[in-house]
Formats: sequence, C-alpha cells, structure tokens
Amino acid sequence: MRKFSFIMSMLLSFMFVAAGCDDGSGSSATDSGPDTDTDTDTDTDTDTDTDTDTDTDTDTDTDTDTDADTDSDTDTDTDAGVDGGVDSGVDAGVDGGLDGGTCEDGSTVSGTGGTTWVTVCGGTFQMGSTVGFSNEQPAHSVTVPSFEMTQTEVTVAQYGECVTASACTVPESGGPYDNWAVAGREDHPVNKVDWNQAVAFCEWIGGRLPSEAEWEYAARSGGQDIDYPWGDETATCGYAVMDDGGYGCGTDATMAVCSKTAGNTDQGLCDMAGNVWEWVQDWYHSDYAGAPVDGSAWEDPVGSNRVLRGGCMVVYAGSLRATRRSSGSPDFRYYYLGFRCAR
Repeated sequence: MRKFSFIMSMLLSFMFVAAGCDDGSGSSATDSGPDTDTDTDTDTDTDTDTDTDTDTDTDTDTDTDTDADTDSDTDTDTDAGVDGGVDSGVDAGVDGGLDGGTCEDGSTVSGTGGTTWVTVCGGTFQMGSTVGFSNEQPAHSVTVPSFEMTQTEVTVAQYGECVTASACTVPESGGPYDNWAVAGREDHPVNKVDWNQAVAFCEWIGGRLPSEAEWEYAARSGGQDIDYPWGDETATCGYAVMDDGGYGCGTDATMAVCSKTAGNTDQGLCDMAGNVWEWVQDWYHSDYAGAPVDGSAWEDPVGSNRVLRGGCMVVYAGSLRATRRSSGSPDFRYYYLGFRCAR
C-alpha cells in the first residue's frame, strides 16, 4: 500500500510544471518568481544555468537551466529509502556542544538568539538512494559523528537578533513571499538569505552550517532507512509545508516553524521537509562518486554551487524526500531559501 501511494504521488507530480522552487535535482535557478522549467529529467547536472531573471517576483520567469530533473517529479522512485539502517550511534562528546559521556539523542539546550540546539547521536548509515535521481547516487556508507542541530529553520526573529548585533546583514524583502519585516511572520523561517549570510548567522550563535551528510542523517531521524523525516508515509500537509492544495498548504506563504509537528524527526527537529530549502556547507557535485565517508562537508574540489536540502513550500511530495538534493550559487537569494545551523 505504501508503494502504491508513493507511485500515485509520483504520477500526480508528473503533471506539475516547476513552480518557482527547484525540484531538488540539482538545478540552481537564479530567478525571482515561480519558474516554468524546460528541463527534461535527464540528470545531466552540467550546472550551466541560463535562467531568465527579471527579479520582479511576478511568477513568470522561464528557467532553462540544463541541470535536468524538473519539479515534474517523473522519477520512478518506488522506495526512496535505501538499504542499510543505522547503528545505535553512541559516539560521546564529538563536535562542539557535546561535552562527553553517553550521547543523549534528542536532548536540547538553549542557544544564542532564541535558538534551541538538539543533540543528534552519531552512527553509520547509507547516504543517498539506489532508485532516485542520479545526483542522489551512488548510495554509500557514511559514519557521522554526534553533533547538534538547531531545532528549527532560523526564524525572522532569530535572524533579527543577529542583525541588531551587527553580526548579520539584512535579507532582501518586499516580494510577495518574503518574510523579512512582515508583521506576523516573526516565527516564519527567514528567507531570501544567501549562503554567506547563513554562514555569518551560524558563526554568531557559535555554530556552522551542517555538512550534507549531517543534514541527511538528521532528516532520516538518525540515518534510518526511511523516505521522509517521519517515516515512509507520503508527504502531505499533515506532515510538511508544501504544495498540497496550493503553495504553503493553501496559505500561499511559508508557515511558522514547527507548525507540522507530525513531520518532526525522532529527535524533535522540525521542518526537515518543506517550508524552505536549507543551505548546507558542501559544494555541489553531480553525484556522490568520491564523496567523504566521515560525515564532513565536501569542500574539495571547489565547485560553483552550494548544496540545498529539504524542499520548500511550493513543491510536491517527491521533492520532499530526505535524499533529494538541489543547489544554488552562494550569492543566490530567493523566497524559498533559508537555513539552519549545526555544531
């Protein structure tokens, strides 16, 4: 029944033409409104984007990037989880914020700027997919040390604390989907921030951006063999802020972080699927051949785009899978981009 539901989700996605948010196949649009992608899902991943950018937030941009795999979700993933689970992972005191002793998975501690750190105990898992897009392959074993991650995507209010402290610069704003300086959206994820702005905030709170391996390990509730943060049930608005009855579950906007608690990971991380795509530390590569196996970020060789993870409020279920990947230029700012931190 789960596979039938997933296949039906993919068939529905086939009819979807990309709507302003990359589908997660690795393309990096540089426009400012929902795209009409002409990609043909060939997974060439040549990163030679030629998007037409009018930056007017009129939702009329034409995305002709050659990083194939558009949000038509025509992949035939019948089981996006890959073989191999996760060991119990009791790595003690690894990385900042873990002070020795037995790791307490899901434990929390308050941080700077109103953030909350959640402990994710390390372990070994199969990263990537055997049946997804080519940029999710090959599936490979990665050992991730224990780390901490902010419970939520960084909010407008939290980012505002950093701006007030003169440690962060002001995000772009004024578009119909932008959250900065909009009354009532203080608890929404801050968006239209580029990779460097994300790095600056994370450093201000004593952290860093997560590696892509850490991000996927966390999104799979500690590296479990599951499709989504909550398990294998196909994504709906019961679990995530997505395009299900309209953008943002019919609100035509992001939602306050942790609005969909049924979609939390086992450790209590919110919105690891949907709301906004999240910057991570790694340079984007078209597949995992040669990727690190120790949980660290893939920084060599240097690329042109940084990795994005998690999907956003204008994509369907297939783009919210925990193995799904996208990318963007480090100076790229758009309404569907946000971030969270690790340490």
